[in-house]
Amino acid sequence: MRFSVLFGFAGLLLVTGIGTADAQSIFTGGKSGAYFSVLCPALVDGLRNEGFTPTCQETTGTIDNITKLLADPTAVAFVQGDAYANWVAANPAEAKKIVMVRNDLASEGVYFVSRNQKTFSDVVRTITRVKIVLPPQTSGAAQTWENLKKVLPQVFTKVDATQVTYAESAAKAVDMALATDNTIALFVQLPDPANPLFKTIVDKKGNFIPLVARALLSQQVNGQNVYTLETRPVSSAGIIKGATEVTTIATPITIITQSTDNIPEGGNARVNHDDLIKMIKSLPREKLLPKSGPTASLFNRAFSVTKDAANSMVDQTEKAIKDLK
Repeated sequence: MRFSVLFGFAGLLLVTGIGTADAQSIFTGGKSGAYFSVLCPALVDGLRNEGFTPTCQETTGTIDNITKLLADPTAVAFVQGDAYANWVAANPAEAKKIVMVRNDLASEGVYFVSRNQKTFSDVVRTITRVKIVLPPQTSGAAQTWENLKKVLPQVFTKVDATQVTYAESAAKAVDMALATDNTIALFVQLPDPANPLFKTIVDKKGNFIPLVARALLSQQVNGQNVYTLETRPVSSAGIIKGATEVTTIATPITIITQSTDNIPEGGNARVNHDDLIKMIKSLPREKLLPKSGPTASLFNRAFSVTKDAANSMVDQTEKAIKDLK
């Protein structure tokens, strides 16, 4: 996600008296991202008819959203799925205060890009020598990197700190990876063929490396998968050339809030928070997503990867991991 878009949302409103509603925050991420500009306004519209009047608040991303959510038990947050999972693993006591409301709106692709590396097996084989370039340390991709090290330590903990560079942006990370062999950029993004980031990679004939491993596809938080394997177009089809499609893991945009048990007793606060959770769960997905315009395609359902294809990709990765010294 810049939390490229992914991810975080939060703080809604809570009705505190009969017939009245106090505006509260929905923590979203940067104003240029899809959380703030697309998903949050749709959620506000969906809740308004039920007496809720939330407002969208700009933040620095998922971790900032969680911090703000913990300070406001009536809030709601949108977070990048794997960044949230990584935070839960590191903060089990605090995580008990939070509940997942839904994670079916869209998923952000986790992209490895290189000039010369082509498969994840290549990456595994050369993991002690490749350079890794990430967006800023406050980004969702930086949290993805920490999660990858935690879930697949036999590969990613072999990367020495001197091999890792944090660039000023995802675009800069990609530029660095495409300028030098054996350099890999990691970024997390909703797949958008019109995004200059994807256009740069396609135009410069960079390689999208399918990131997949059994441990990654098995990771769960609160009984929900942290990653799924998806195929999405990252370039538009031309008259002669078809669209470029990429298969890689993707992590869901997730809506979280605090448990109703954490709301102080007295008045209508608990009842309203419980109603808020129920309403967000029940809103039809299509009402929370754009139906037309340039952003509509970002939320199209991904193509399913066949079981045989997925197993083949996983088997190749597992063999490379097994051969890793």
